[in-house]
Amino acid sequence: MATQKIKNEVLEYPKLKKFLEENPDKKEDIFKVIDEIAGDFNGKIVQTSIKLIDSTFAKLYDGVSFQVPDNFDLDALQKKHHLVLVPNHQSHADYIVLTYVIFGVYNVPIYVAGGINLNVFPIGSLFRKTGAFFIRRTFGSDKVYKKTFEAYIYYLLKNDLLIEFFFEGGRSRTGKLLSPRFGLFQMLLEAHAQLNDGKSLMFIPVTLAHEQVPESSSHVRELWGAKKKQESTRGLLKVFKIFKKKLGTIHVRFSEGIEVQDYQDNPKEVVQKIAFDCFRSIGKAMPITPTSLISLIMLDEPSGTLTGLDIEKRAKSIMKYCRALKIPFSSSLEEEKLIQSIQHSLEILIDNGKIDVIVKESLKETFYSIKARARAELLYFKNMIIHHFIVPAIMNGAWMNLKDGSFSSIKDLNKYLMTQRKELKYEFYLPTIKEFFFRSLEVVSFALKRSVENLEECLQLSEAEMNELAKTLRLFSTTFIYIYEAYYLGASALVFLKAENFDKKRFFDVAKDLFEIEREHGRIIHFYESYSTKMLSNALEFFVNQEIVIALEGSYKVVSEESILVFKEKFAKNINEHISMGLNR
Repeated sequence: MATQKIKNEVLEYPKLKKFLEENPDKKEDIFKVIDEIAGDFNGKIVQTSIKLIDSTFAKLYDGVSFQVPDNFDLDALQKKHHLVLVPNHQSHADYIVLTYVIFGVYNVPIYVAGGINLNVFPIGSLFRKTGAFFIRRTFGSDKVYKKTFEAYIYYLLKNDLLIEFFFEGGRSRTGKLLSPRFGLFQMLLEAHAQLNDGKSLMFIPVTLAHEQVPESSSHVRELWGAKKKQESTRGLLKVFKIFKKKLGTIHVRFSEGIEVQDYQDNPKEVVQKIAFDCFRSIGKAMPITPTSLISLIMLDEPSGTLTGLDIEKRAKSIMKYCRALKIPFSSSLEEEKLIQSIQHSLEILIDNGKIDVIVKESLKETFYSIKARARAELLYFKNMIIHHFIVPAIMNGAWMNLKDGSFSSIKDLNKYLMTQRKELKYEFYLPTIKEFFFRSLEVVSFALKRSVENLEECLQLSEAEMNELAKTLRLFSTTFIYIYEAYYLGASALVFLKAENFDKKRFFDVAKDLFEIEREHGRIIHFYESYSTKMLSNALEFFVNQEIVIALEGSYKVVSEESILVFKEKFAKNINEHISMGLNR
């Protein structure tokens, strides 16, 4: 139950005050909503919880790596701005980790927006005591709820309380960042506009990266079509099963704050800009970690098996690339710590039953192989960092076309790069076109160890330079094949469904059957992780936007079988070319 003080302050919100004057009979409804929403922070309980975490859950982790920008001063920022932390969301542990870090380091409470699904006995009450307040997934046309929630945000801002909300609106099931949800950004700006206290509103993007995600197996089940289970006391208490696992390090990185300017002039545009600025900032700060690095290396191997020496060699090459192009990475991957960290992360994955160790006495060699059922789980960690390698992966395909003379002009090269970028836009929020071409030049310059000023120079490379470029790009030749395979699978399903109207479930079922046949007897699909309902949904959206499929009322229909066949052949060619490149690493 919210205190009367909180209720009185919430009722002072000008927009809610006006609504109540016009609807005096809604006062009790408003109070019920405040009770449903409000946090009930208790410093003693948080301190006790931190001690409990230190003595129990913290032992599961190697630690929390916490980084802030140079000269970061939380106290000084709070005096000048109303602060809102905006993290990405990977695990239920995220609710705990920022409170644990911020209260432990700065002795400042955080008020965290959590889904109402987490308000289950007895966990919900504990969450409230540690600062959580609850939000419904949808408001619909419930004016009482919307205005009351906005008024509660106003109360938090007015009292200079540190607010936190997850910009994606829910946990990522794939490891990729989800597009931002605009609702809370909008409400925060609306509430702040009513304060007029001279303090600006500042959003601080926070990048969270887990070495291991306790919920990874349930994420995979959902991506294979299982329904998401509703939260329950029994379900949340299953978290104690993780005591059987090792969870590595949690990485927490604060980026520079984003201050709101001129909100009233164009509110919709400002909300979207701030949301995507936070999104990009979090993506750019996502660090390469030992687990994500191993996942990238091993999942990109078509044969499925690598020696320890192979893993270390590829890790060194990738980290050399990351250092040169200023891609963020954990301190454990510094050059002098790299091999030890890789070995430690491998041991965790072996202990957690994700990787098999194969010792061949006759060869005097040890091999490592991801278990088939664990590939989709480790894909989560590869997906966390894959956006850092979009450009070299696409440039790898461009190199093949340059090598065989398929490009006769800069126009051909530009068209290829833009087409490849467009095909991936349903999987990632991509770098801007300007950033994309700038990074392309950085990649070529890094490979050739000289400055390349424009793409025209790429058409004039010597054979020796082409070979140097190939050495660098081969590292990422198979990085995106599982996505191309999913789109090939989607095209194959559409060919099968060309004569009927179909819904998503029918599309998924046909694709799954084709996937299993292809994995058993085919020649195109190599990777177990190529099937997921999320990627197939993205593929379907791609084909709809290509006007090859039309979306009807609750169903879909293929309108150009010929175009589907063209894309199916194109994706197959792309897959086979990149696989052949990968085998030559």
